[in-house]
Amino acid sequence: MIPFAKPDITTQEATAAGKTLLSSWLTGGPVVNQFASKVAEFCSADRAVCYDSCTAALEMSLRALGIGKGDEVITSPYTYSATAEVIRNVGARIVFCDLKPGTFEMNYDILPDLIRPNTKAVIPVDIGGKPCNYYALSTAISSKASLFYPSTPLQKSIGRVAVVADAAHSFGASRGNWKTGAIADFTCFSFHVLKSITTGGEGGAVVWREFDGIDNDRLADELALLGDHGQTTKERTGEKGRAWEYDIALFGFNHIMTDVDAAVGLVQLDRFGEVMEKREALTKEYYRLLPGCVEPGIYHFGDGFTSSMHLFPVHIPGANEEERNRVFAELLDAGICCNVHYKPLPMFTAYIRAGFDIRDYPVAYDTFKNLITLPYHTGMTADDVVRVCETIERVIRK
Repeated sequence: MIPFAKPDITTQEATAAGKTLLSSWLTGGPVVNQFASKVAEFCSADRAVCYDSCTAALEMSLRALGIGKGDEVITSPYTYSATAEVIRNVGARIVFCDLKPGTFEMNYDILPDLIRPNTKAVIPVDIGGKPCNYYALSTAISSKASLFYPSTPLQKSIGRVAVVADAAHSFGASRGNWKTGAIADFTCFSFHVLKSITTGGEGGAVVWREFDGIDNDRLADELALLGDHGQTTKERTGEKGRAWEYDIALFGFNHIMTDVDAAVGLVQLDRFGEVMEKREALTKEYYRLLPGCVEPGIYHFGDGFTSSMHLFPVHIPGANEEERNRVFAELLDAGICCNVHYKPLPMFTAYIRAGFDIRDYPVAYDTFKNLITLPYHTGMTADDVVRVCETIERVIRK
């Protein structure tokens, strides 16, 4: 079998994890703080707070913005459920913006029509590692600036609908001269086991550049507290060990990153360039060998951006959903593990029950119906790519 994905883990990560396991502090300690600082520096951001997932980072960002009941947040229907469920979790209303044809991005031409006075944020999604066109997104938001009214000091500082980027796929990517992490108001990363870098299984972070007129130290503390039960204690600063006395400063959640995870993440950061070189070589080999019966869903190389090369989706032109599923099954029978990124959210039971209908998002459905995501990881050899491409051509032509 050619696995769909696998992490790029070496003895360096294992050694770092083992060293931390033998230390006296395993969770939410100094290694997490060190990792957060390195992540912010890597992304040209001013601040970072780490969590156990990108989902947590997205939700805590919305909560820090003061978004809740009566508010609306716009996002893409073409993403994993986590992107939208955090909107519902904070009590706001999910609003979907259909895709622009030929892309995995929201259609910024129709986005302004969805912005209303109670719209407080937009969550763009960097599918597959390629950053969204944040300039076009910003232009669309600015066109409805007159409708915006802030309900919190942070919203007032931003002065418009906030951009909370779901950059789960795009750590290390860039758009123009800006790295993901330095473009949106808040940028949320995933360090899941199969992402650009991993913290050993699960992990995430939110990063941002400092907001004018805002106490950014206090904002960082709030974001950290939200993910740690709202608990303040001397343990957080490491002063004189663990004291029994603590306070619950706010109602929070349990999304703590462990020092063991952060230790793995630090090594992955150091190895990032090496891993990206492998992915670049793999990507070029795919582009060279892809048969004419499929079309790349993402071009990872182009002017004005760099991609983190996380996914390699292809379209089968002219195929319908049933035909795509037959191709998928035959590839699996041939020992090639594929995936589909993504089934649009309005097609799932929970979203249908919430009132969404895929017929309202025709481009998202057309993008999904003939798409297959090919195996794509640094453990693949040139022979593996040949086998994948030859097999998919044989299966589709049959």
